Amino acid sequence: MGDMAVPTTPHVRAGVFEVVLRPRRSLVRSTALSIVFSAVPLAVALVWVSFPFRTWAVVAGLVVAIAVAVGVVFARLRSAYIGIDDDEVTVRGVATPHRRVPRDRVHSLALVTTYGSSVDRTVRELVAFDATGAHLFRIRADVWGDDGLEQVVEVLGVQVTEEPRPVTARTFAKRYPSSRAWYELGSAYLIVGGLAAVVVGGLLVVEFTGLLGV
Repeated sequence: MGDMAVPTTPHVRAGVFEVVLRPRRSLVRSTALSIVFSAVPLAVALVWVSFPFRTWAVVAGLVVAIAVAVGVVFARLRSAYIGIDDDEVTVRGVATPHRRVPRDRVHSLALVTTYGSSVDRTVRELVAFDATGAHLFRIRADVWGDDGLEQVVEVLGVQVTEEPRPVTARTFAKRYPSSRAWYELGSAYLIVGGLAAVVVGGLLVVEFTGLLGV
């Protein structure tokens, strides 16, 4: 987790920020390798299999749409950063909106270790609140690294509450409901499920068309 930062670049106002954090190098590298060695061959295979049939244009369009979405996510990953200066905390996340929070508004922090289906796979999370308890921002160690979270805590120098034991992702969502990202909401699961159904349906159409010899 200690490889969370990459060299600072001028487009994030490196000379102004007291602290600049970048997503972990290993995360960027593994994402790029997954795209090159998994997504690209799969996309080519889908188009190749569907090419003899009338549905090839639909499959090709779907592959292009997915490729564009993956490219956007990767570009966001490369441009993501956390910057802290005397006046603001700037969080440009991967899948969350760009946030700029006045530094003096950050009143307290919560450090929570969460886990999903297995307690062996835990993730540290940091959530920031203002004096009224309103959510300001949230960052995760799987993106920014454990050292990155500790650095944010040290630089901000505000009250910190740390949960003594890991909690489930569901418990975390109930305890800090305003901290849930858009992709953790029920509507996001419906959208992802719908897209998956479309992809599976397209593959079934290709297979059925091939069996009929159309």
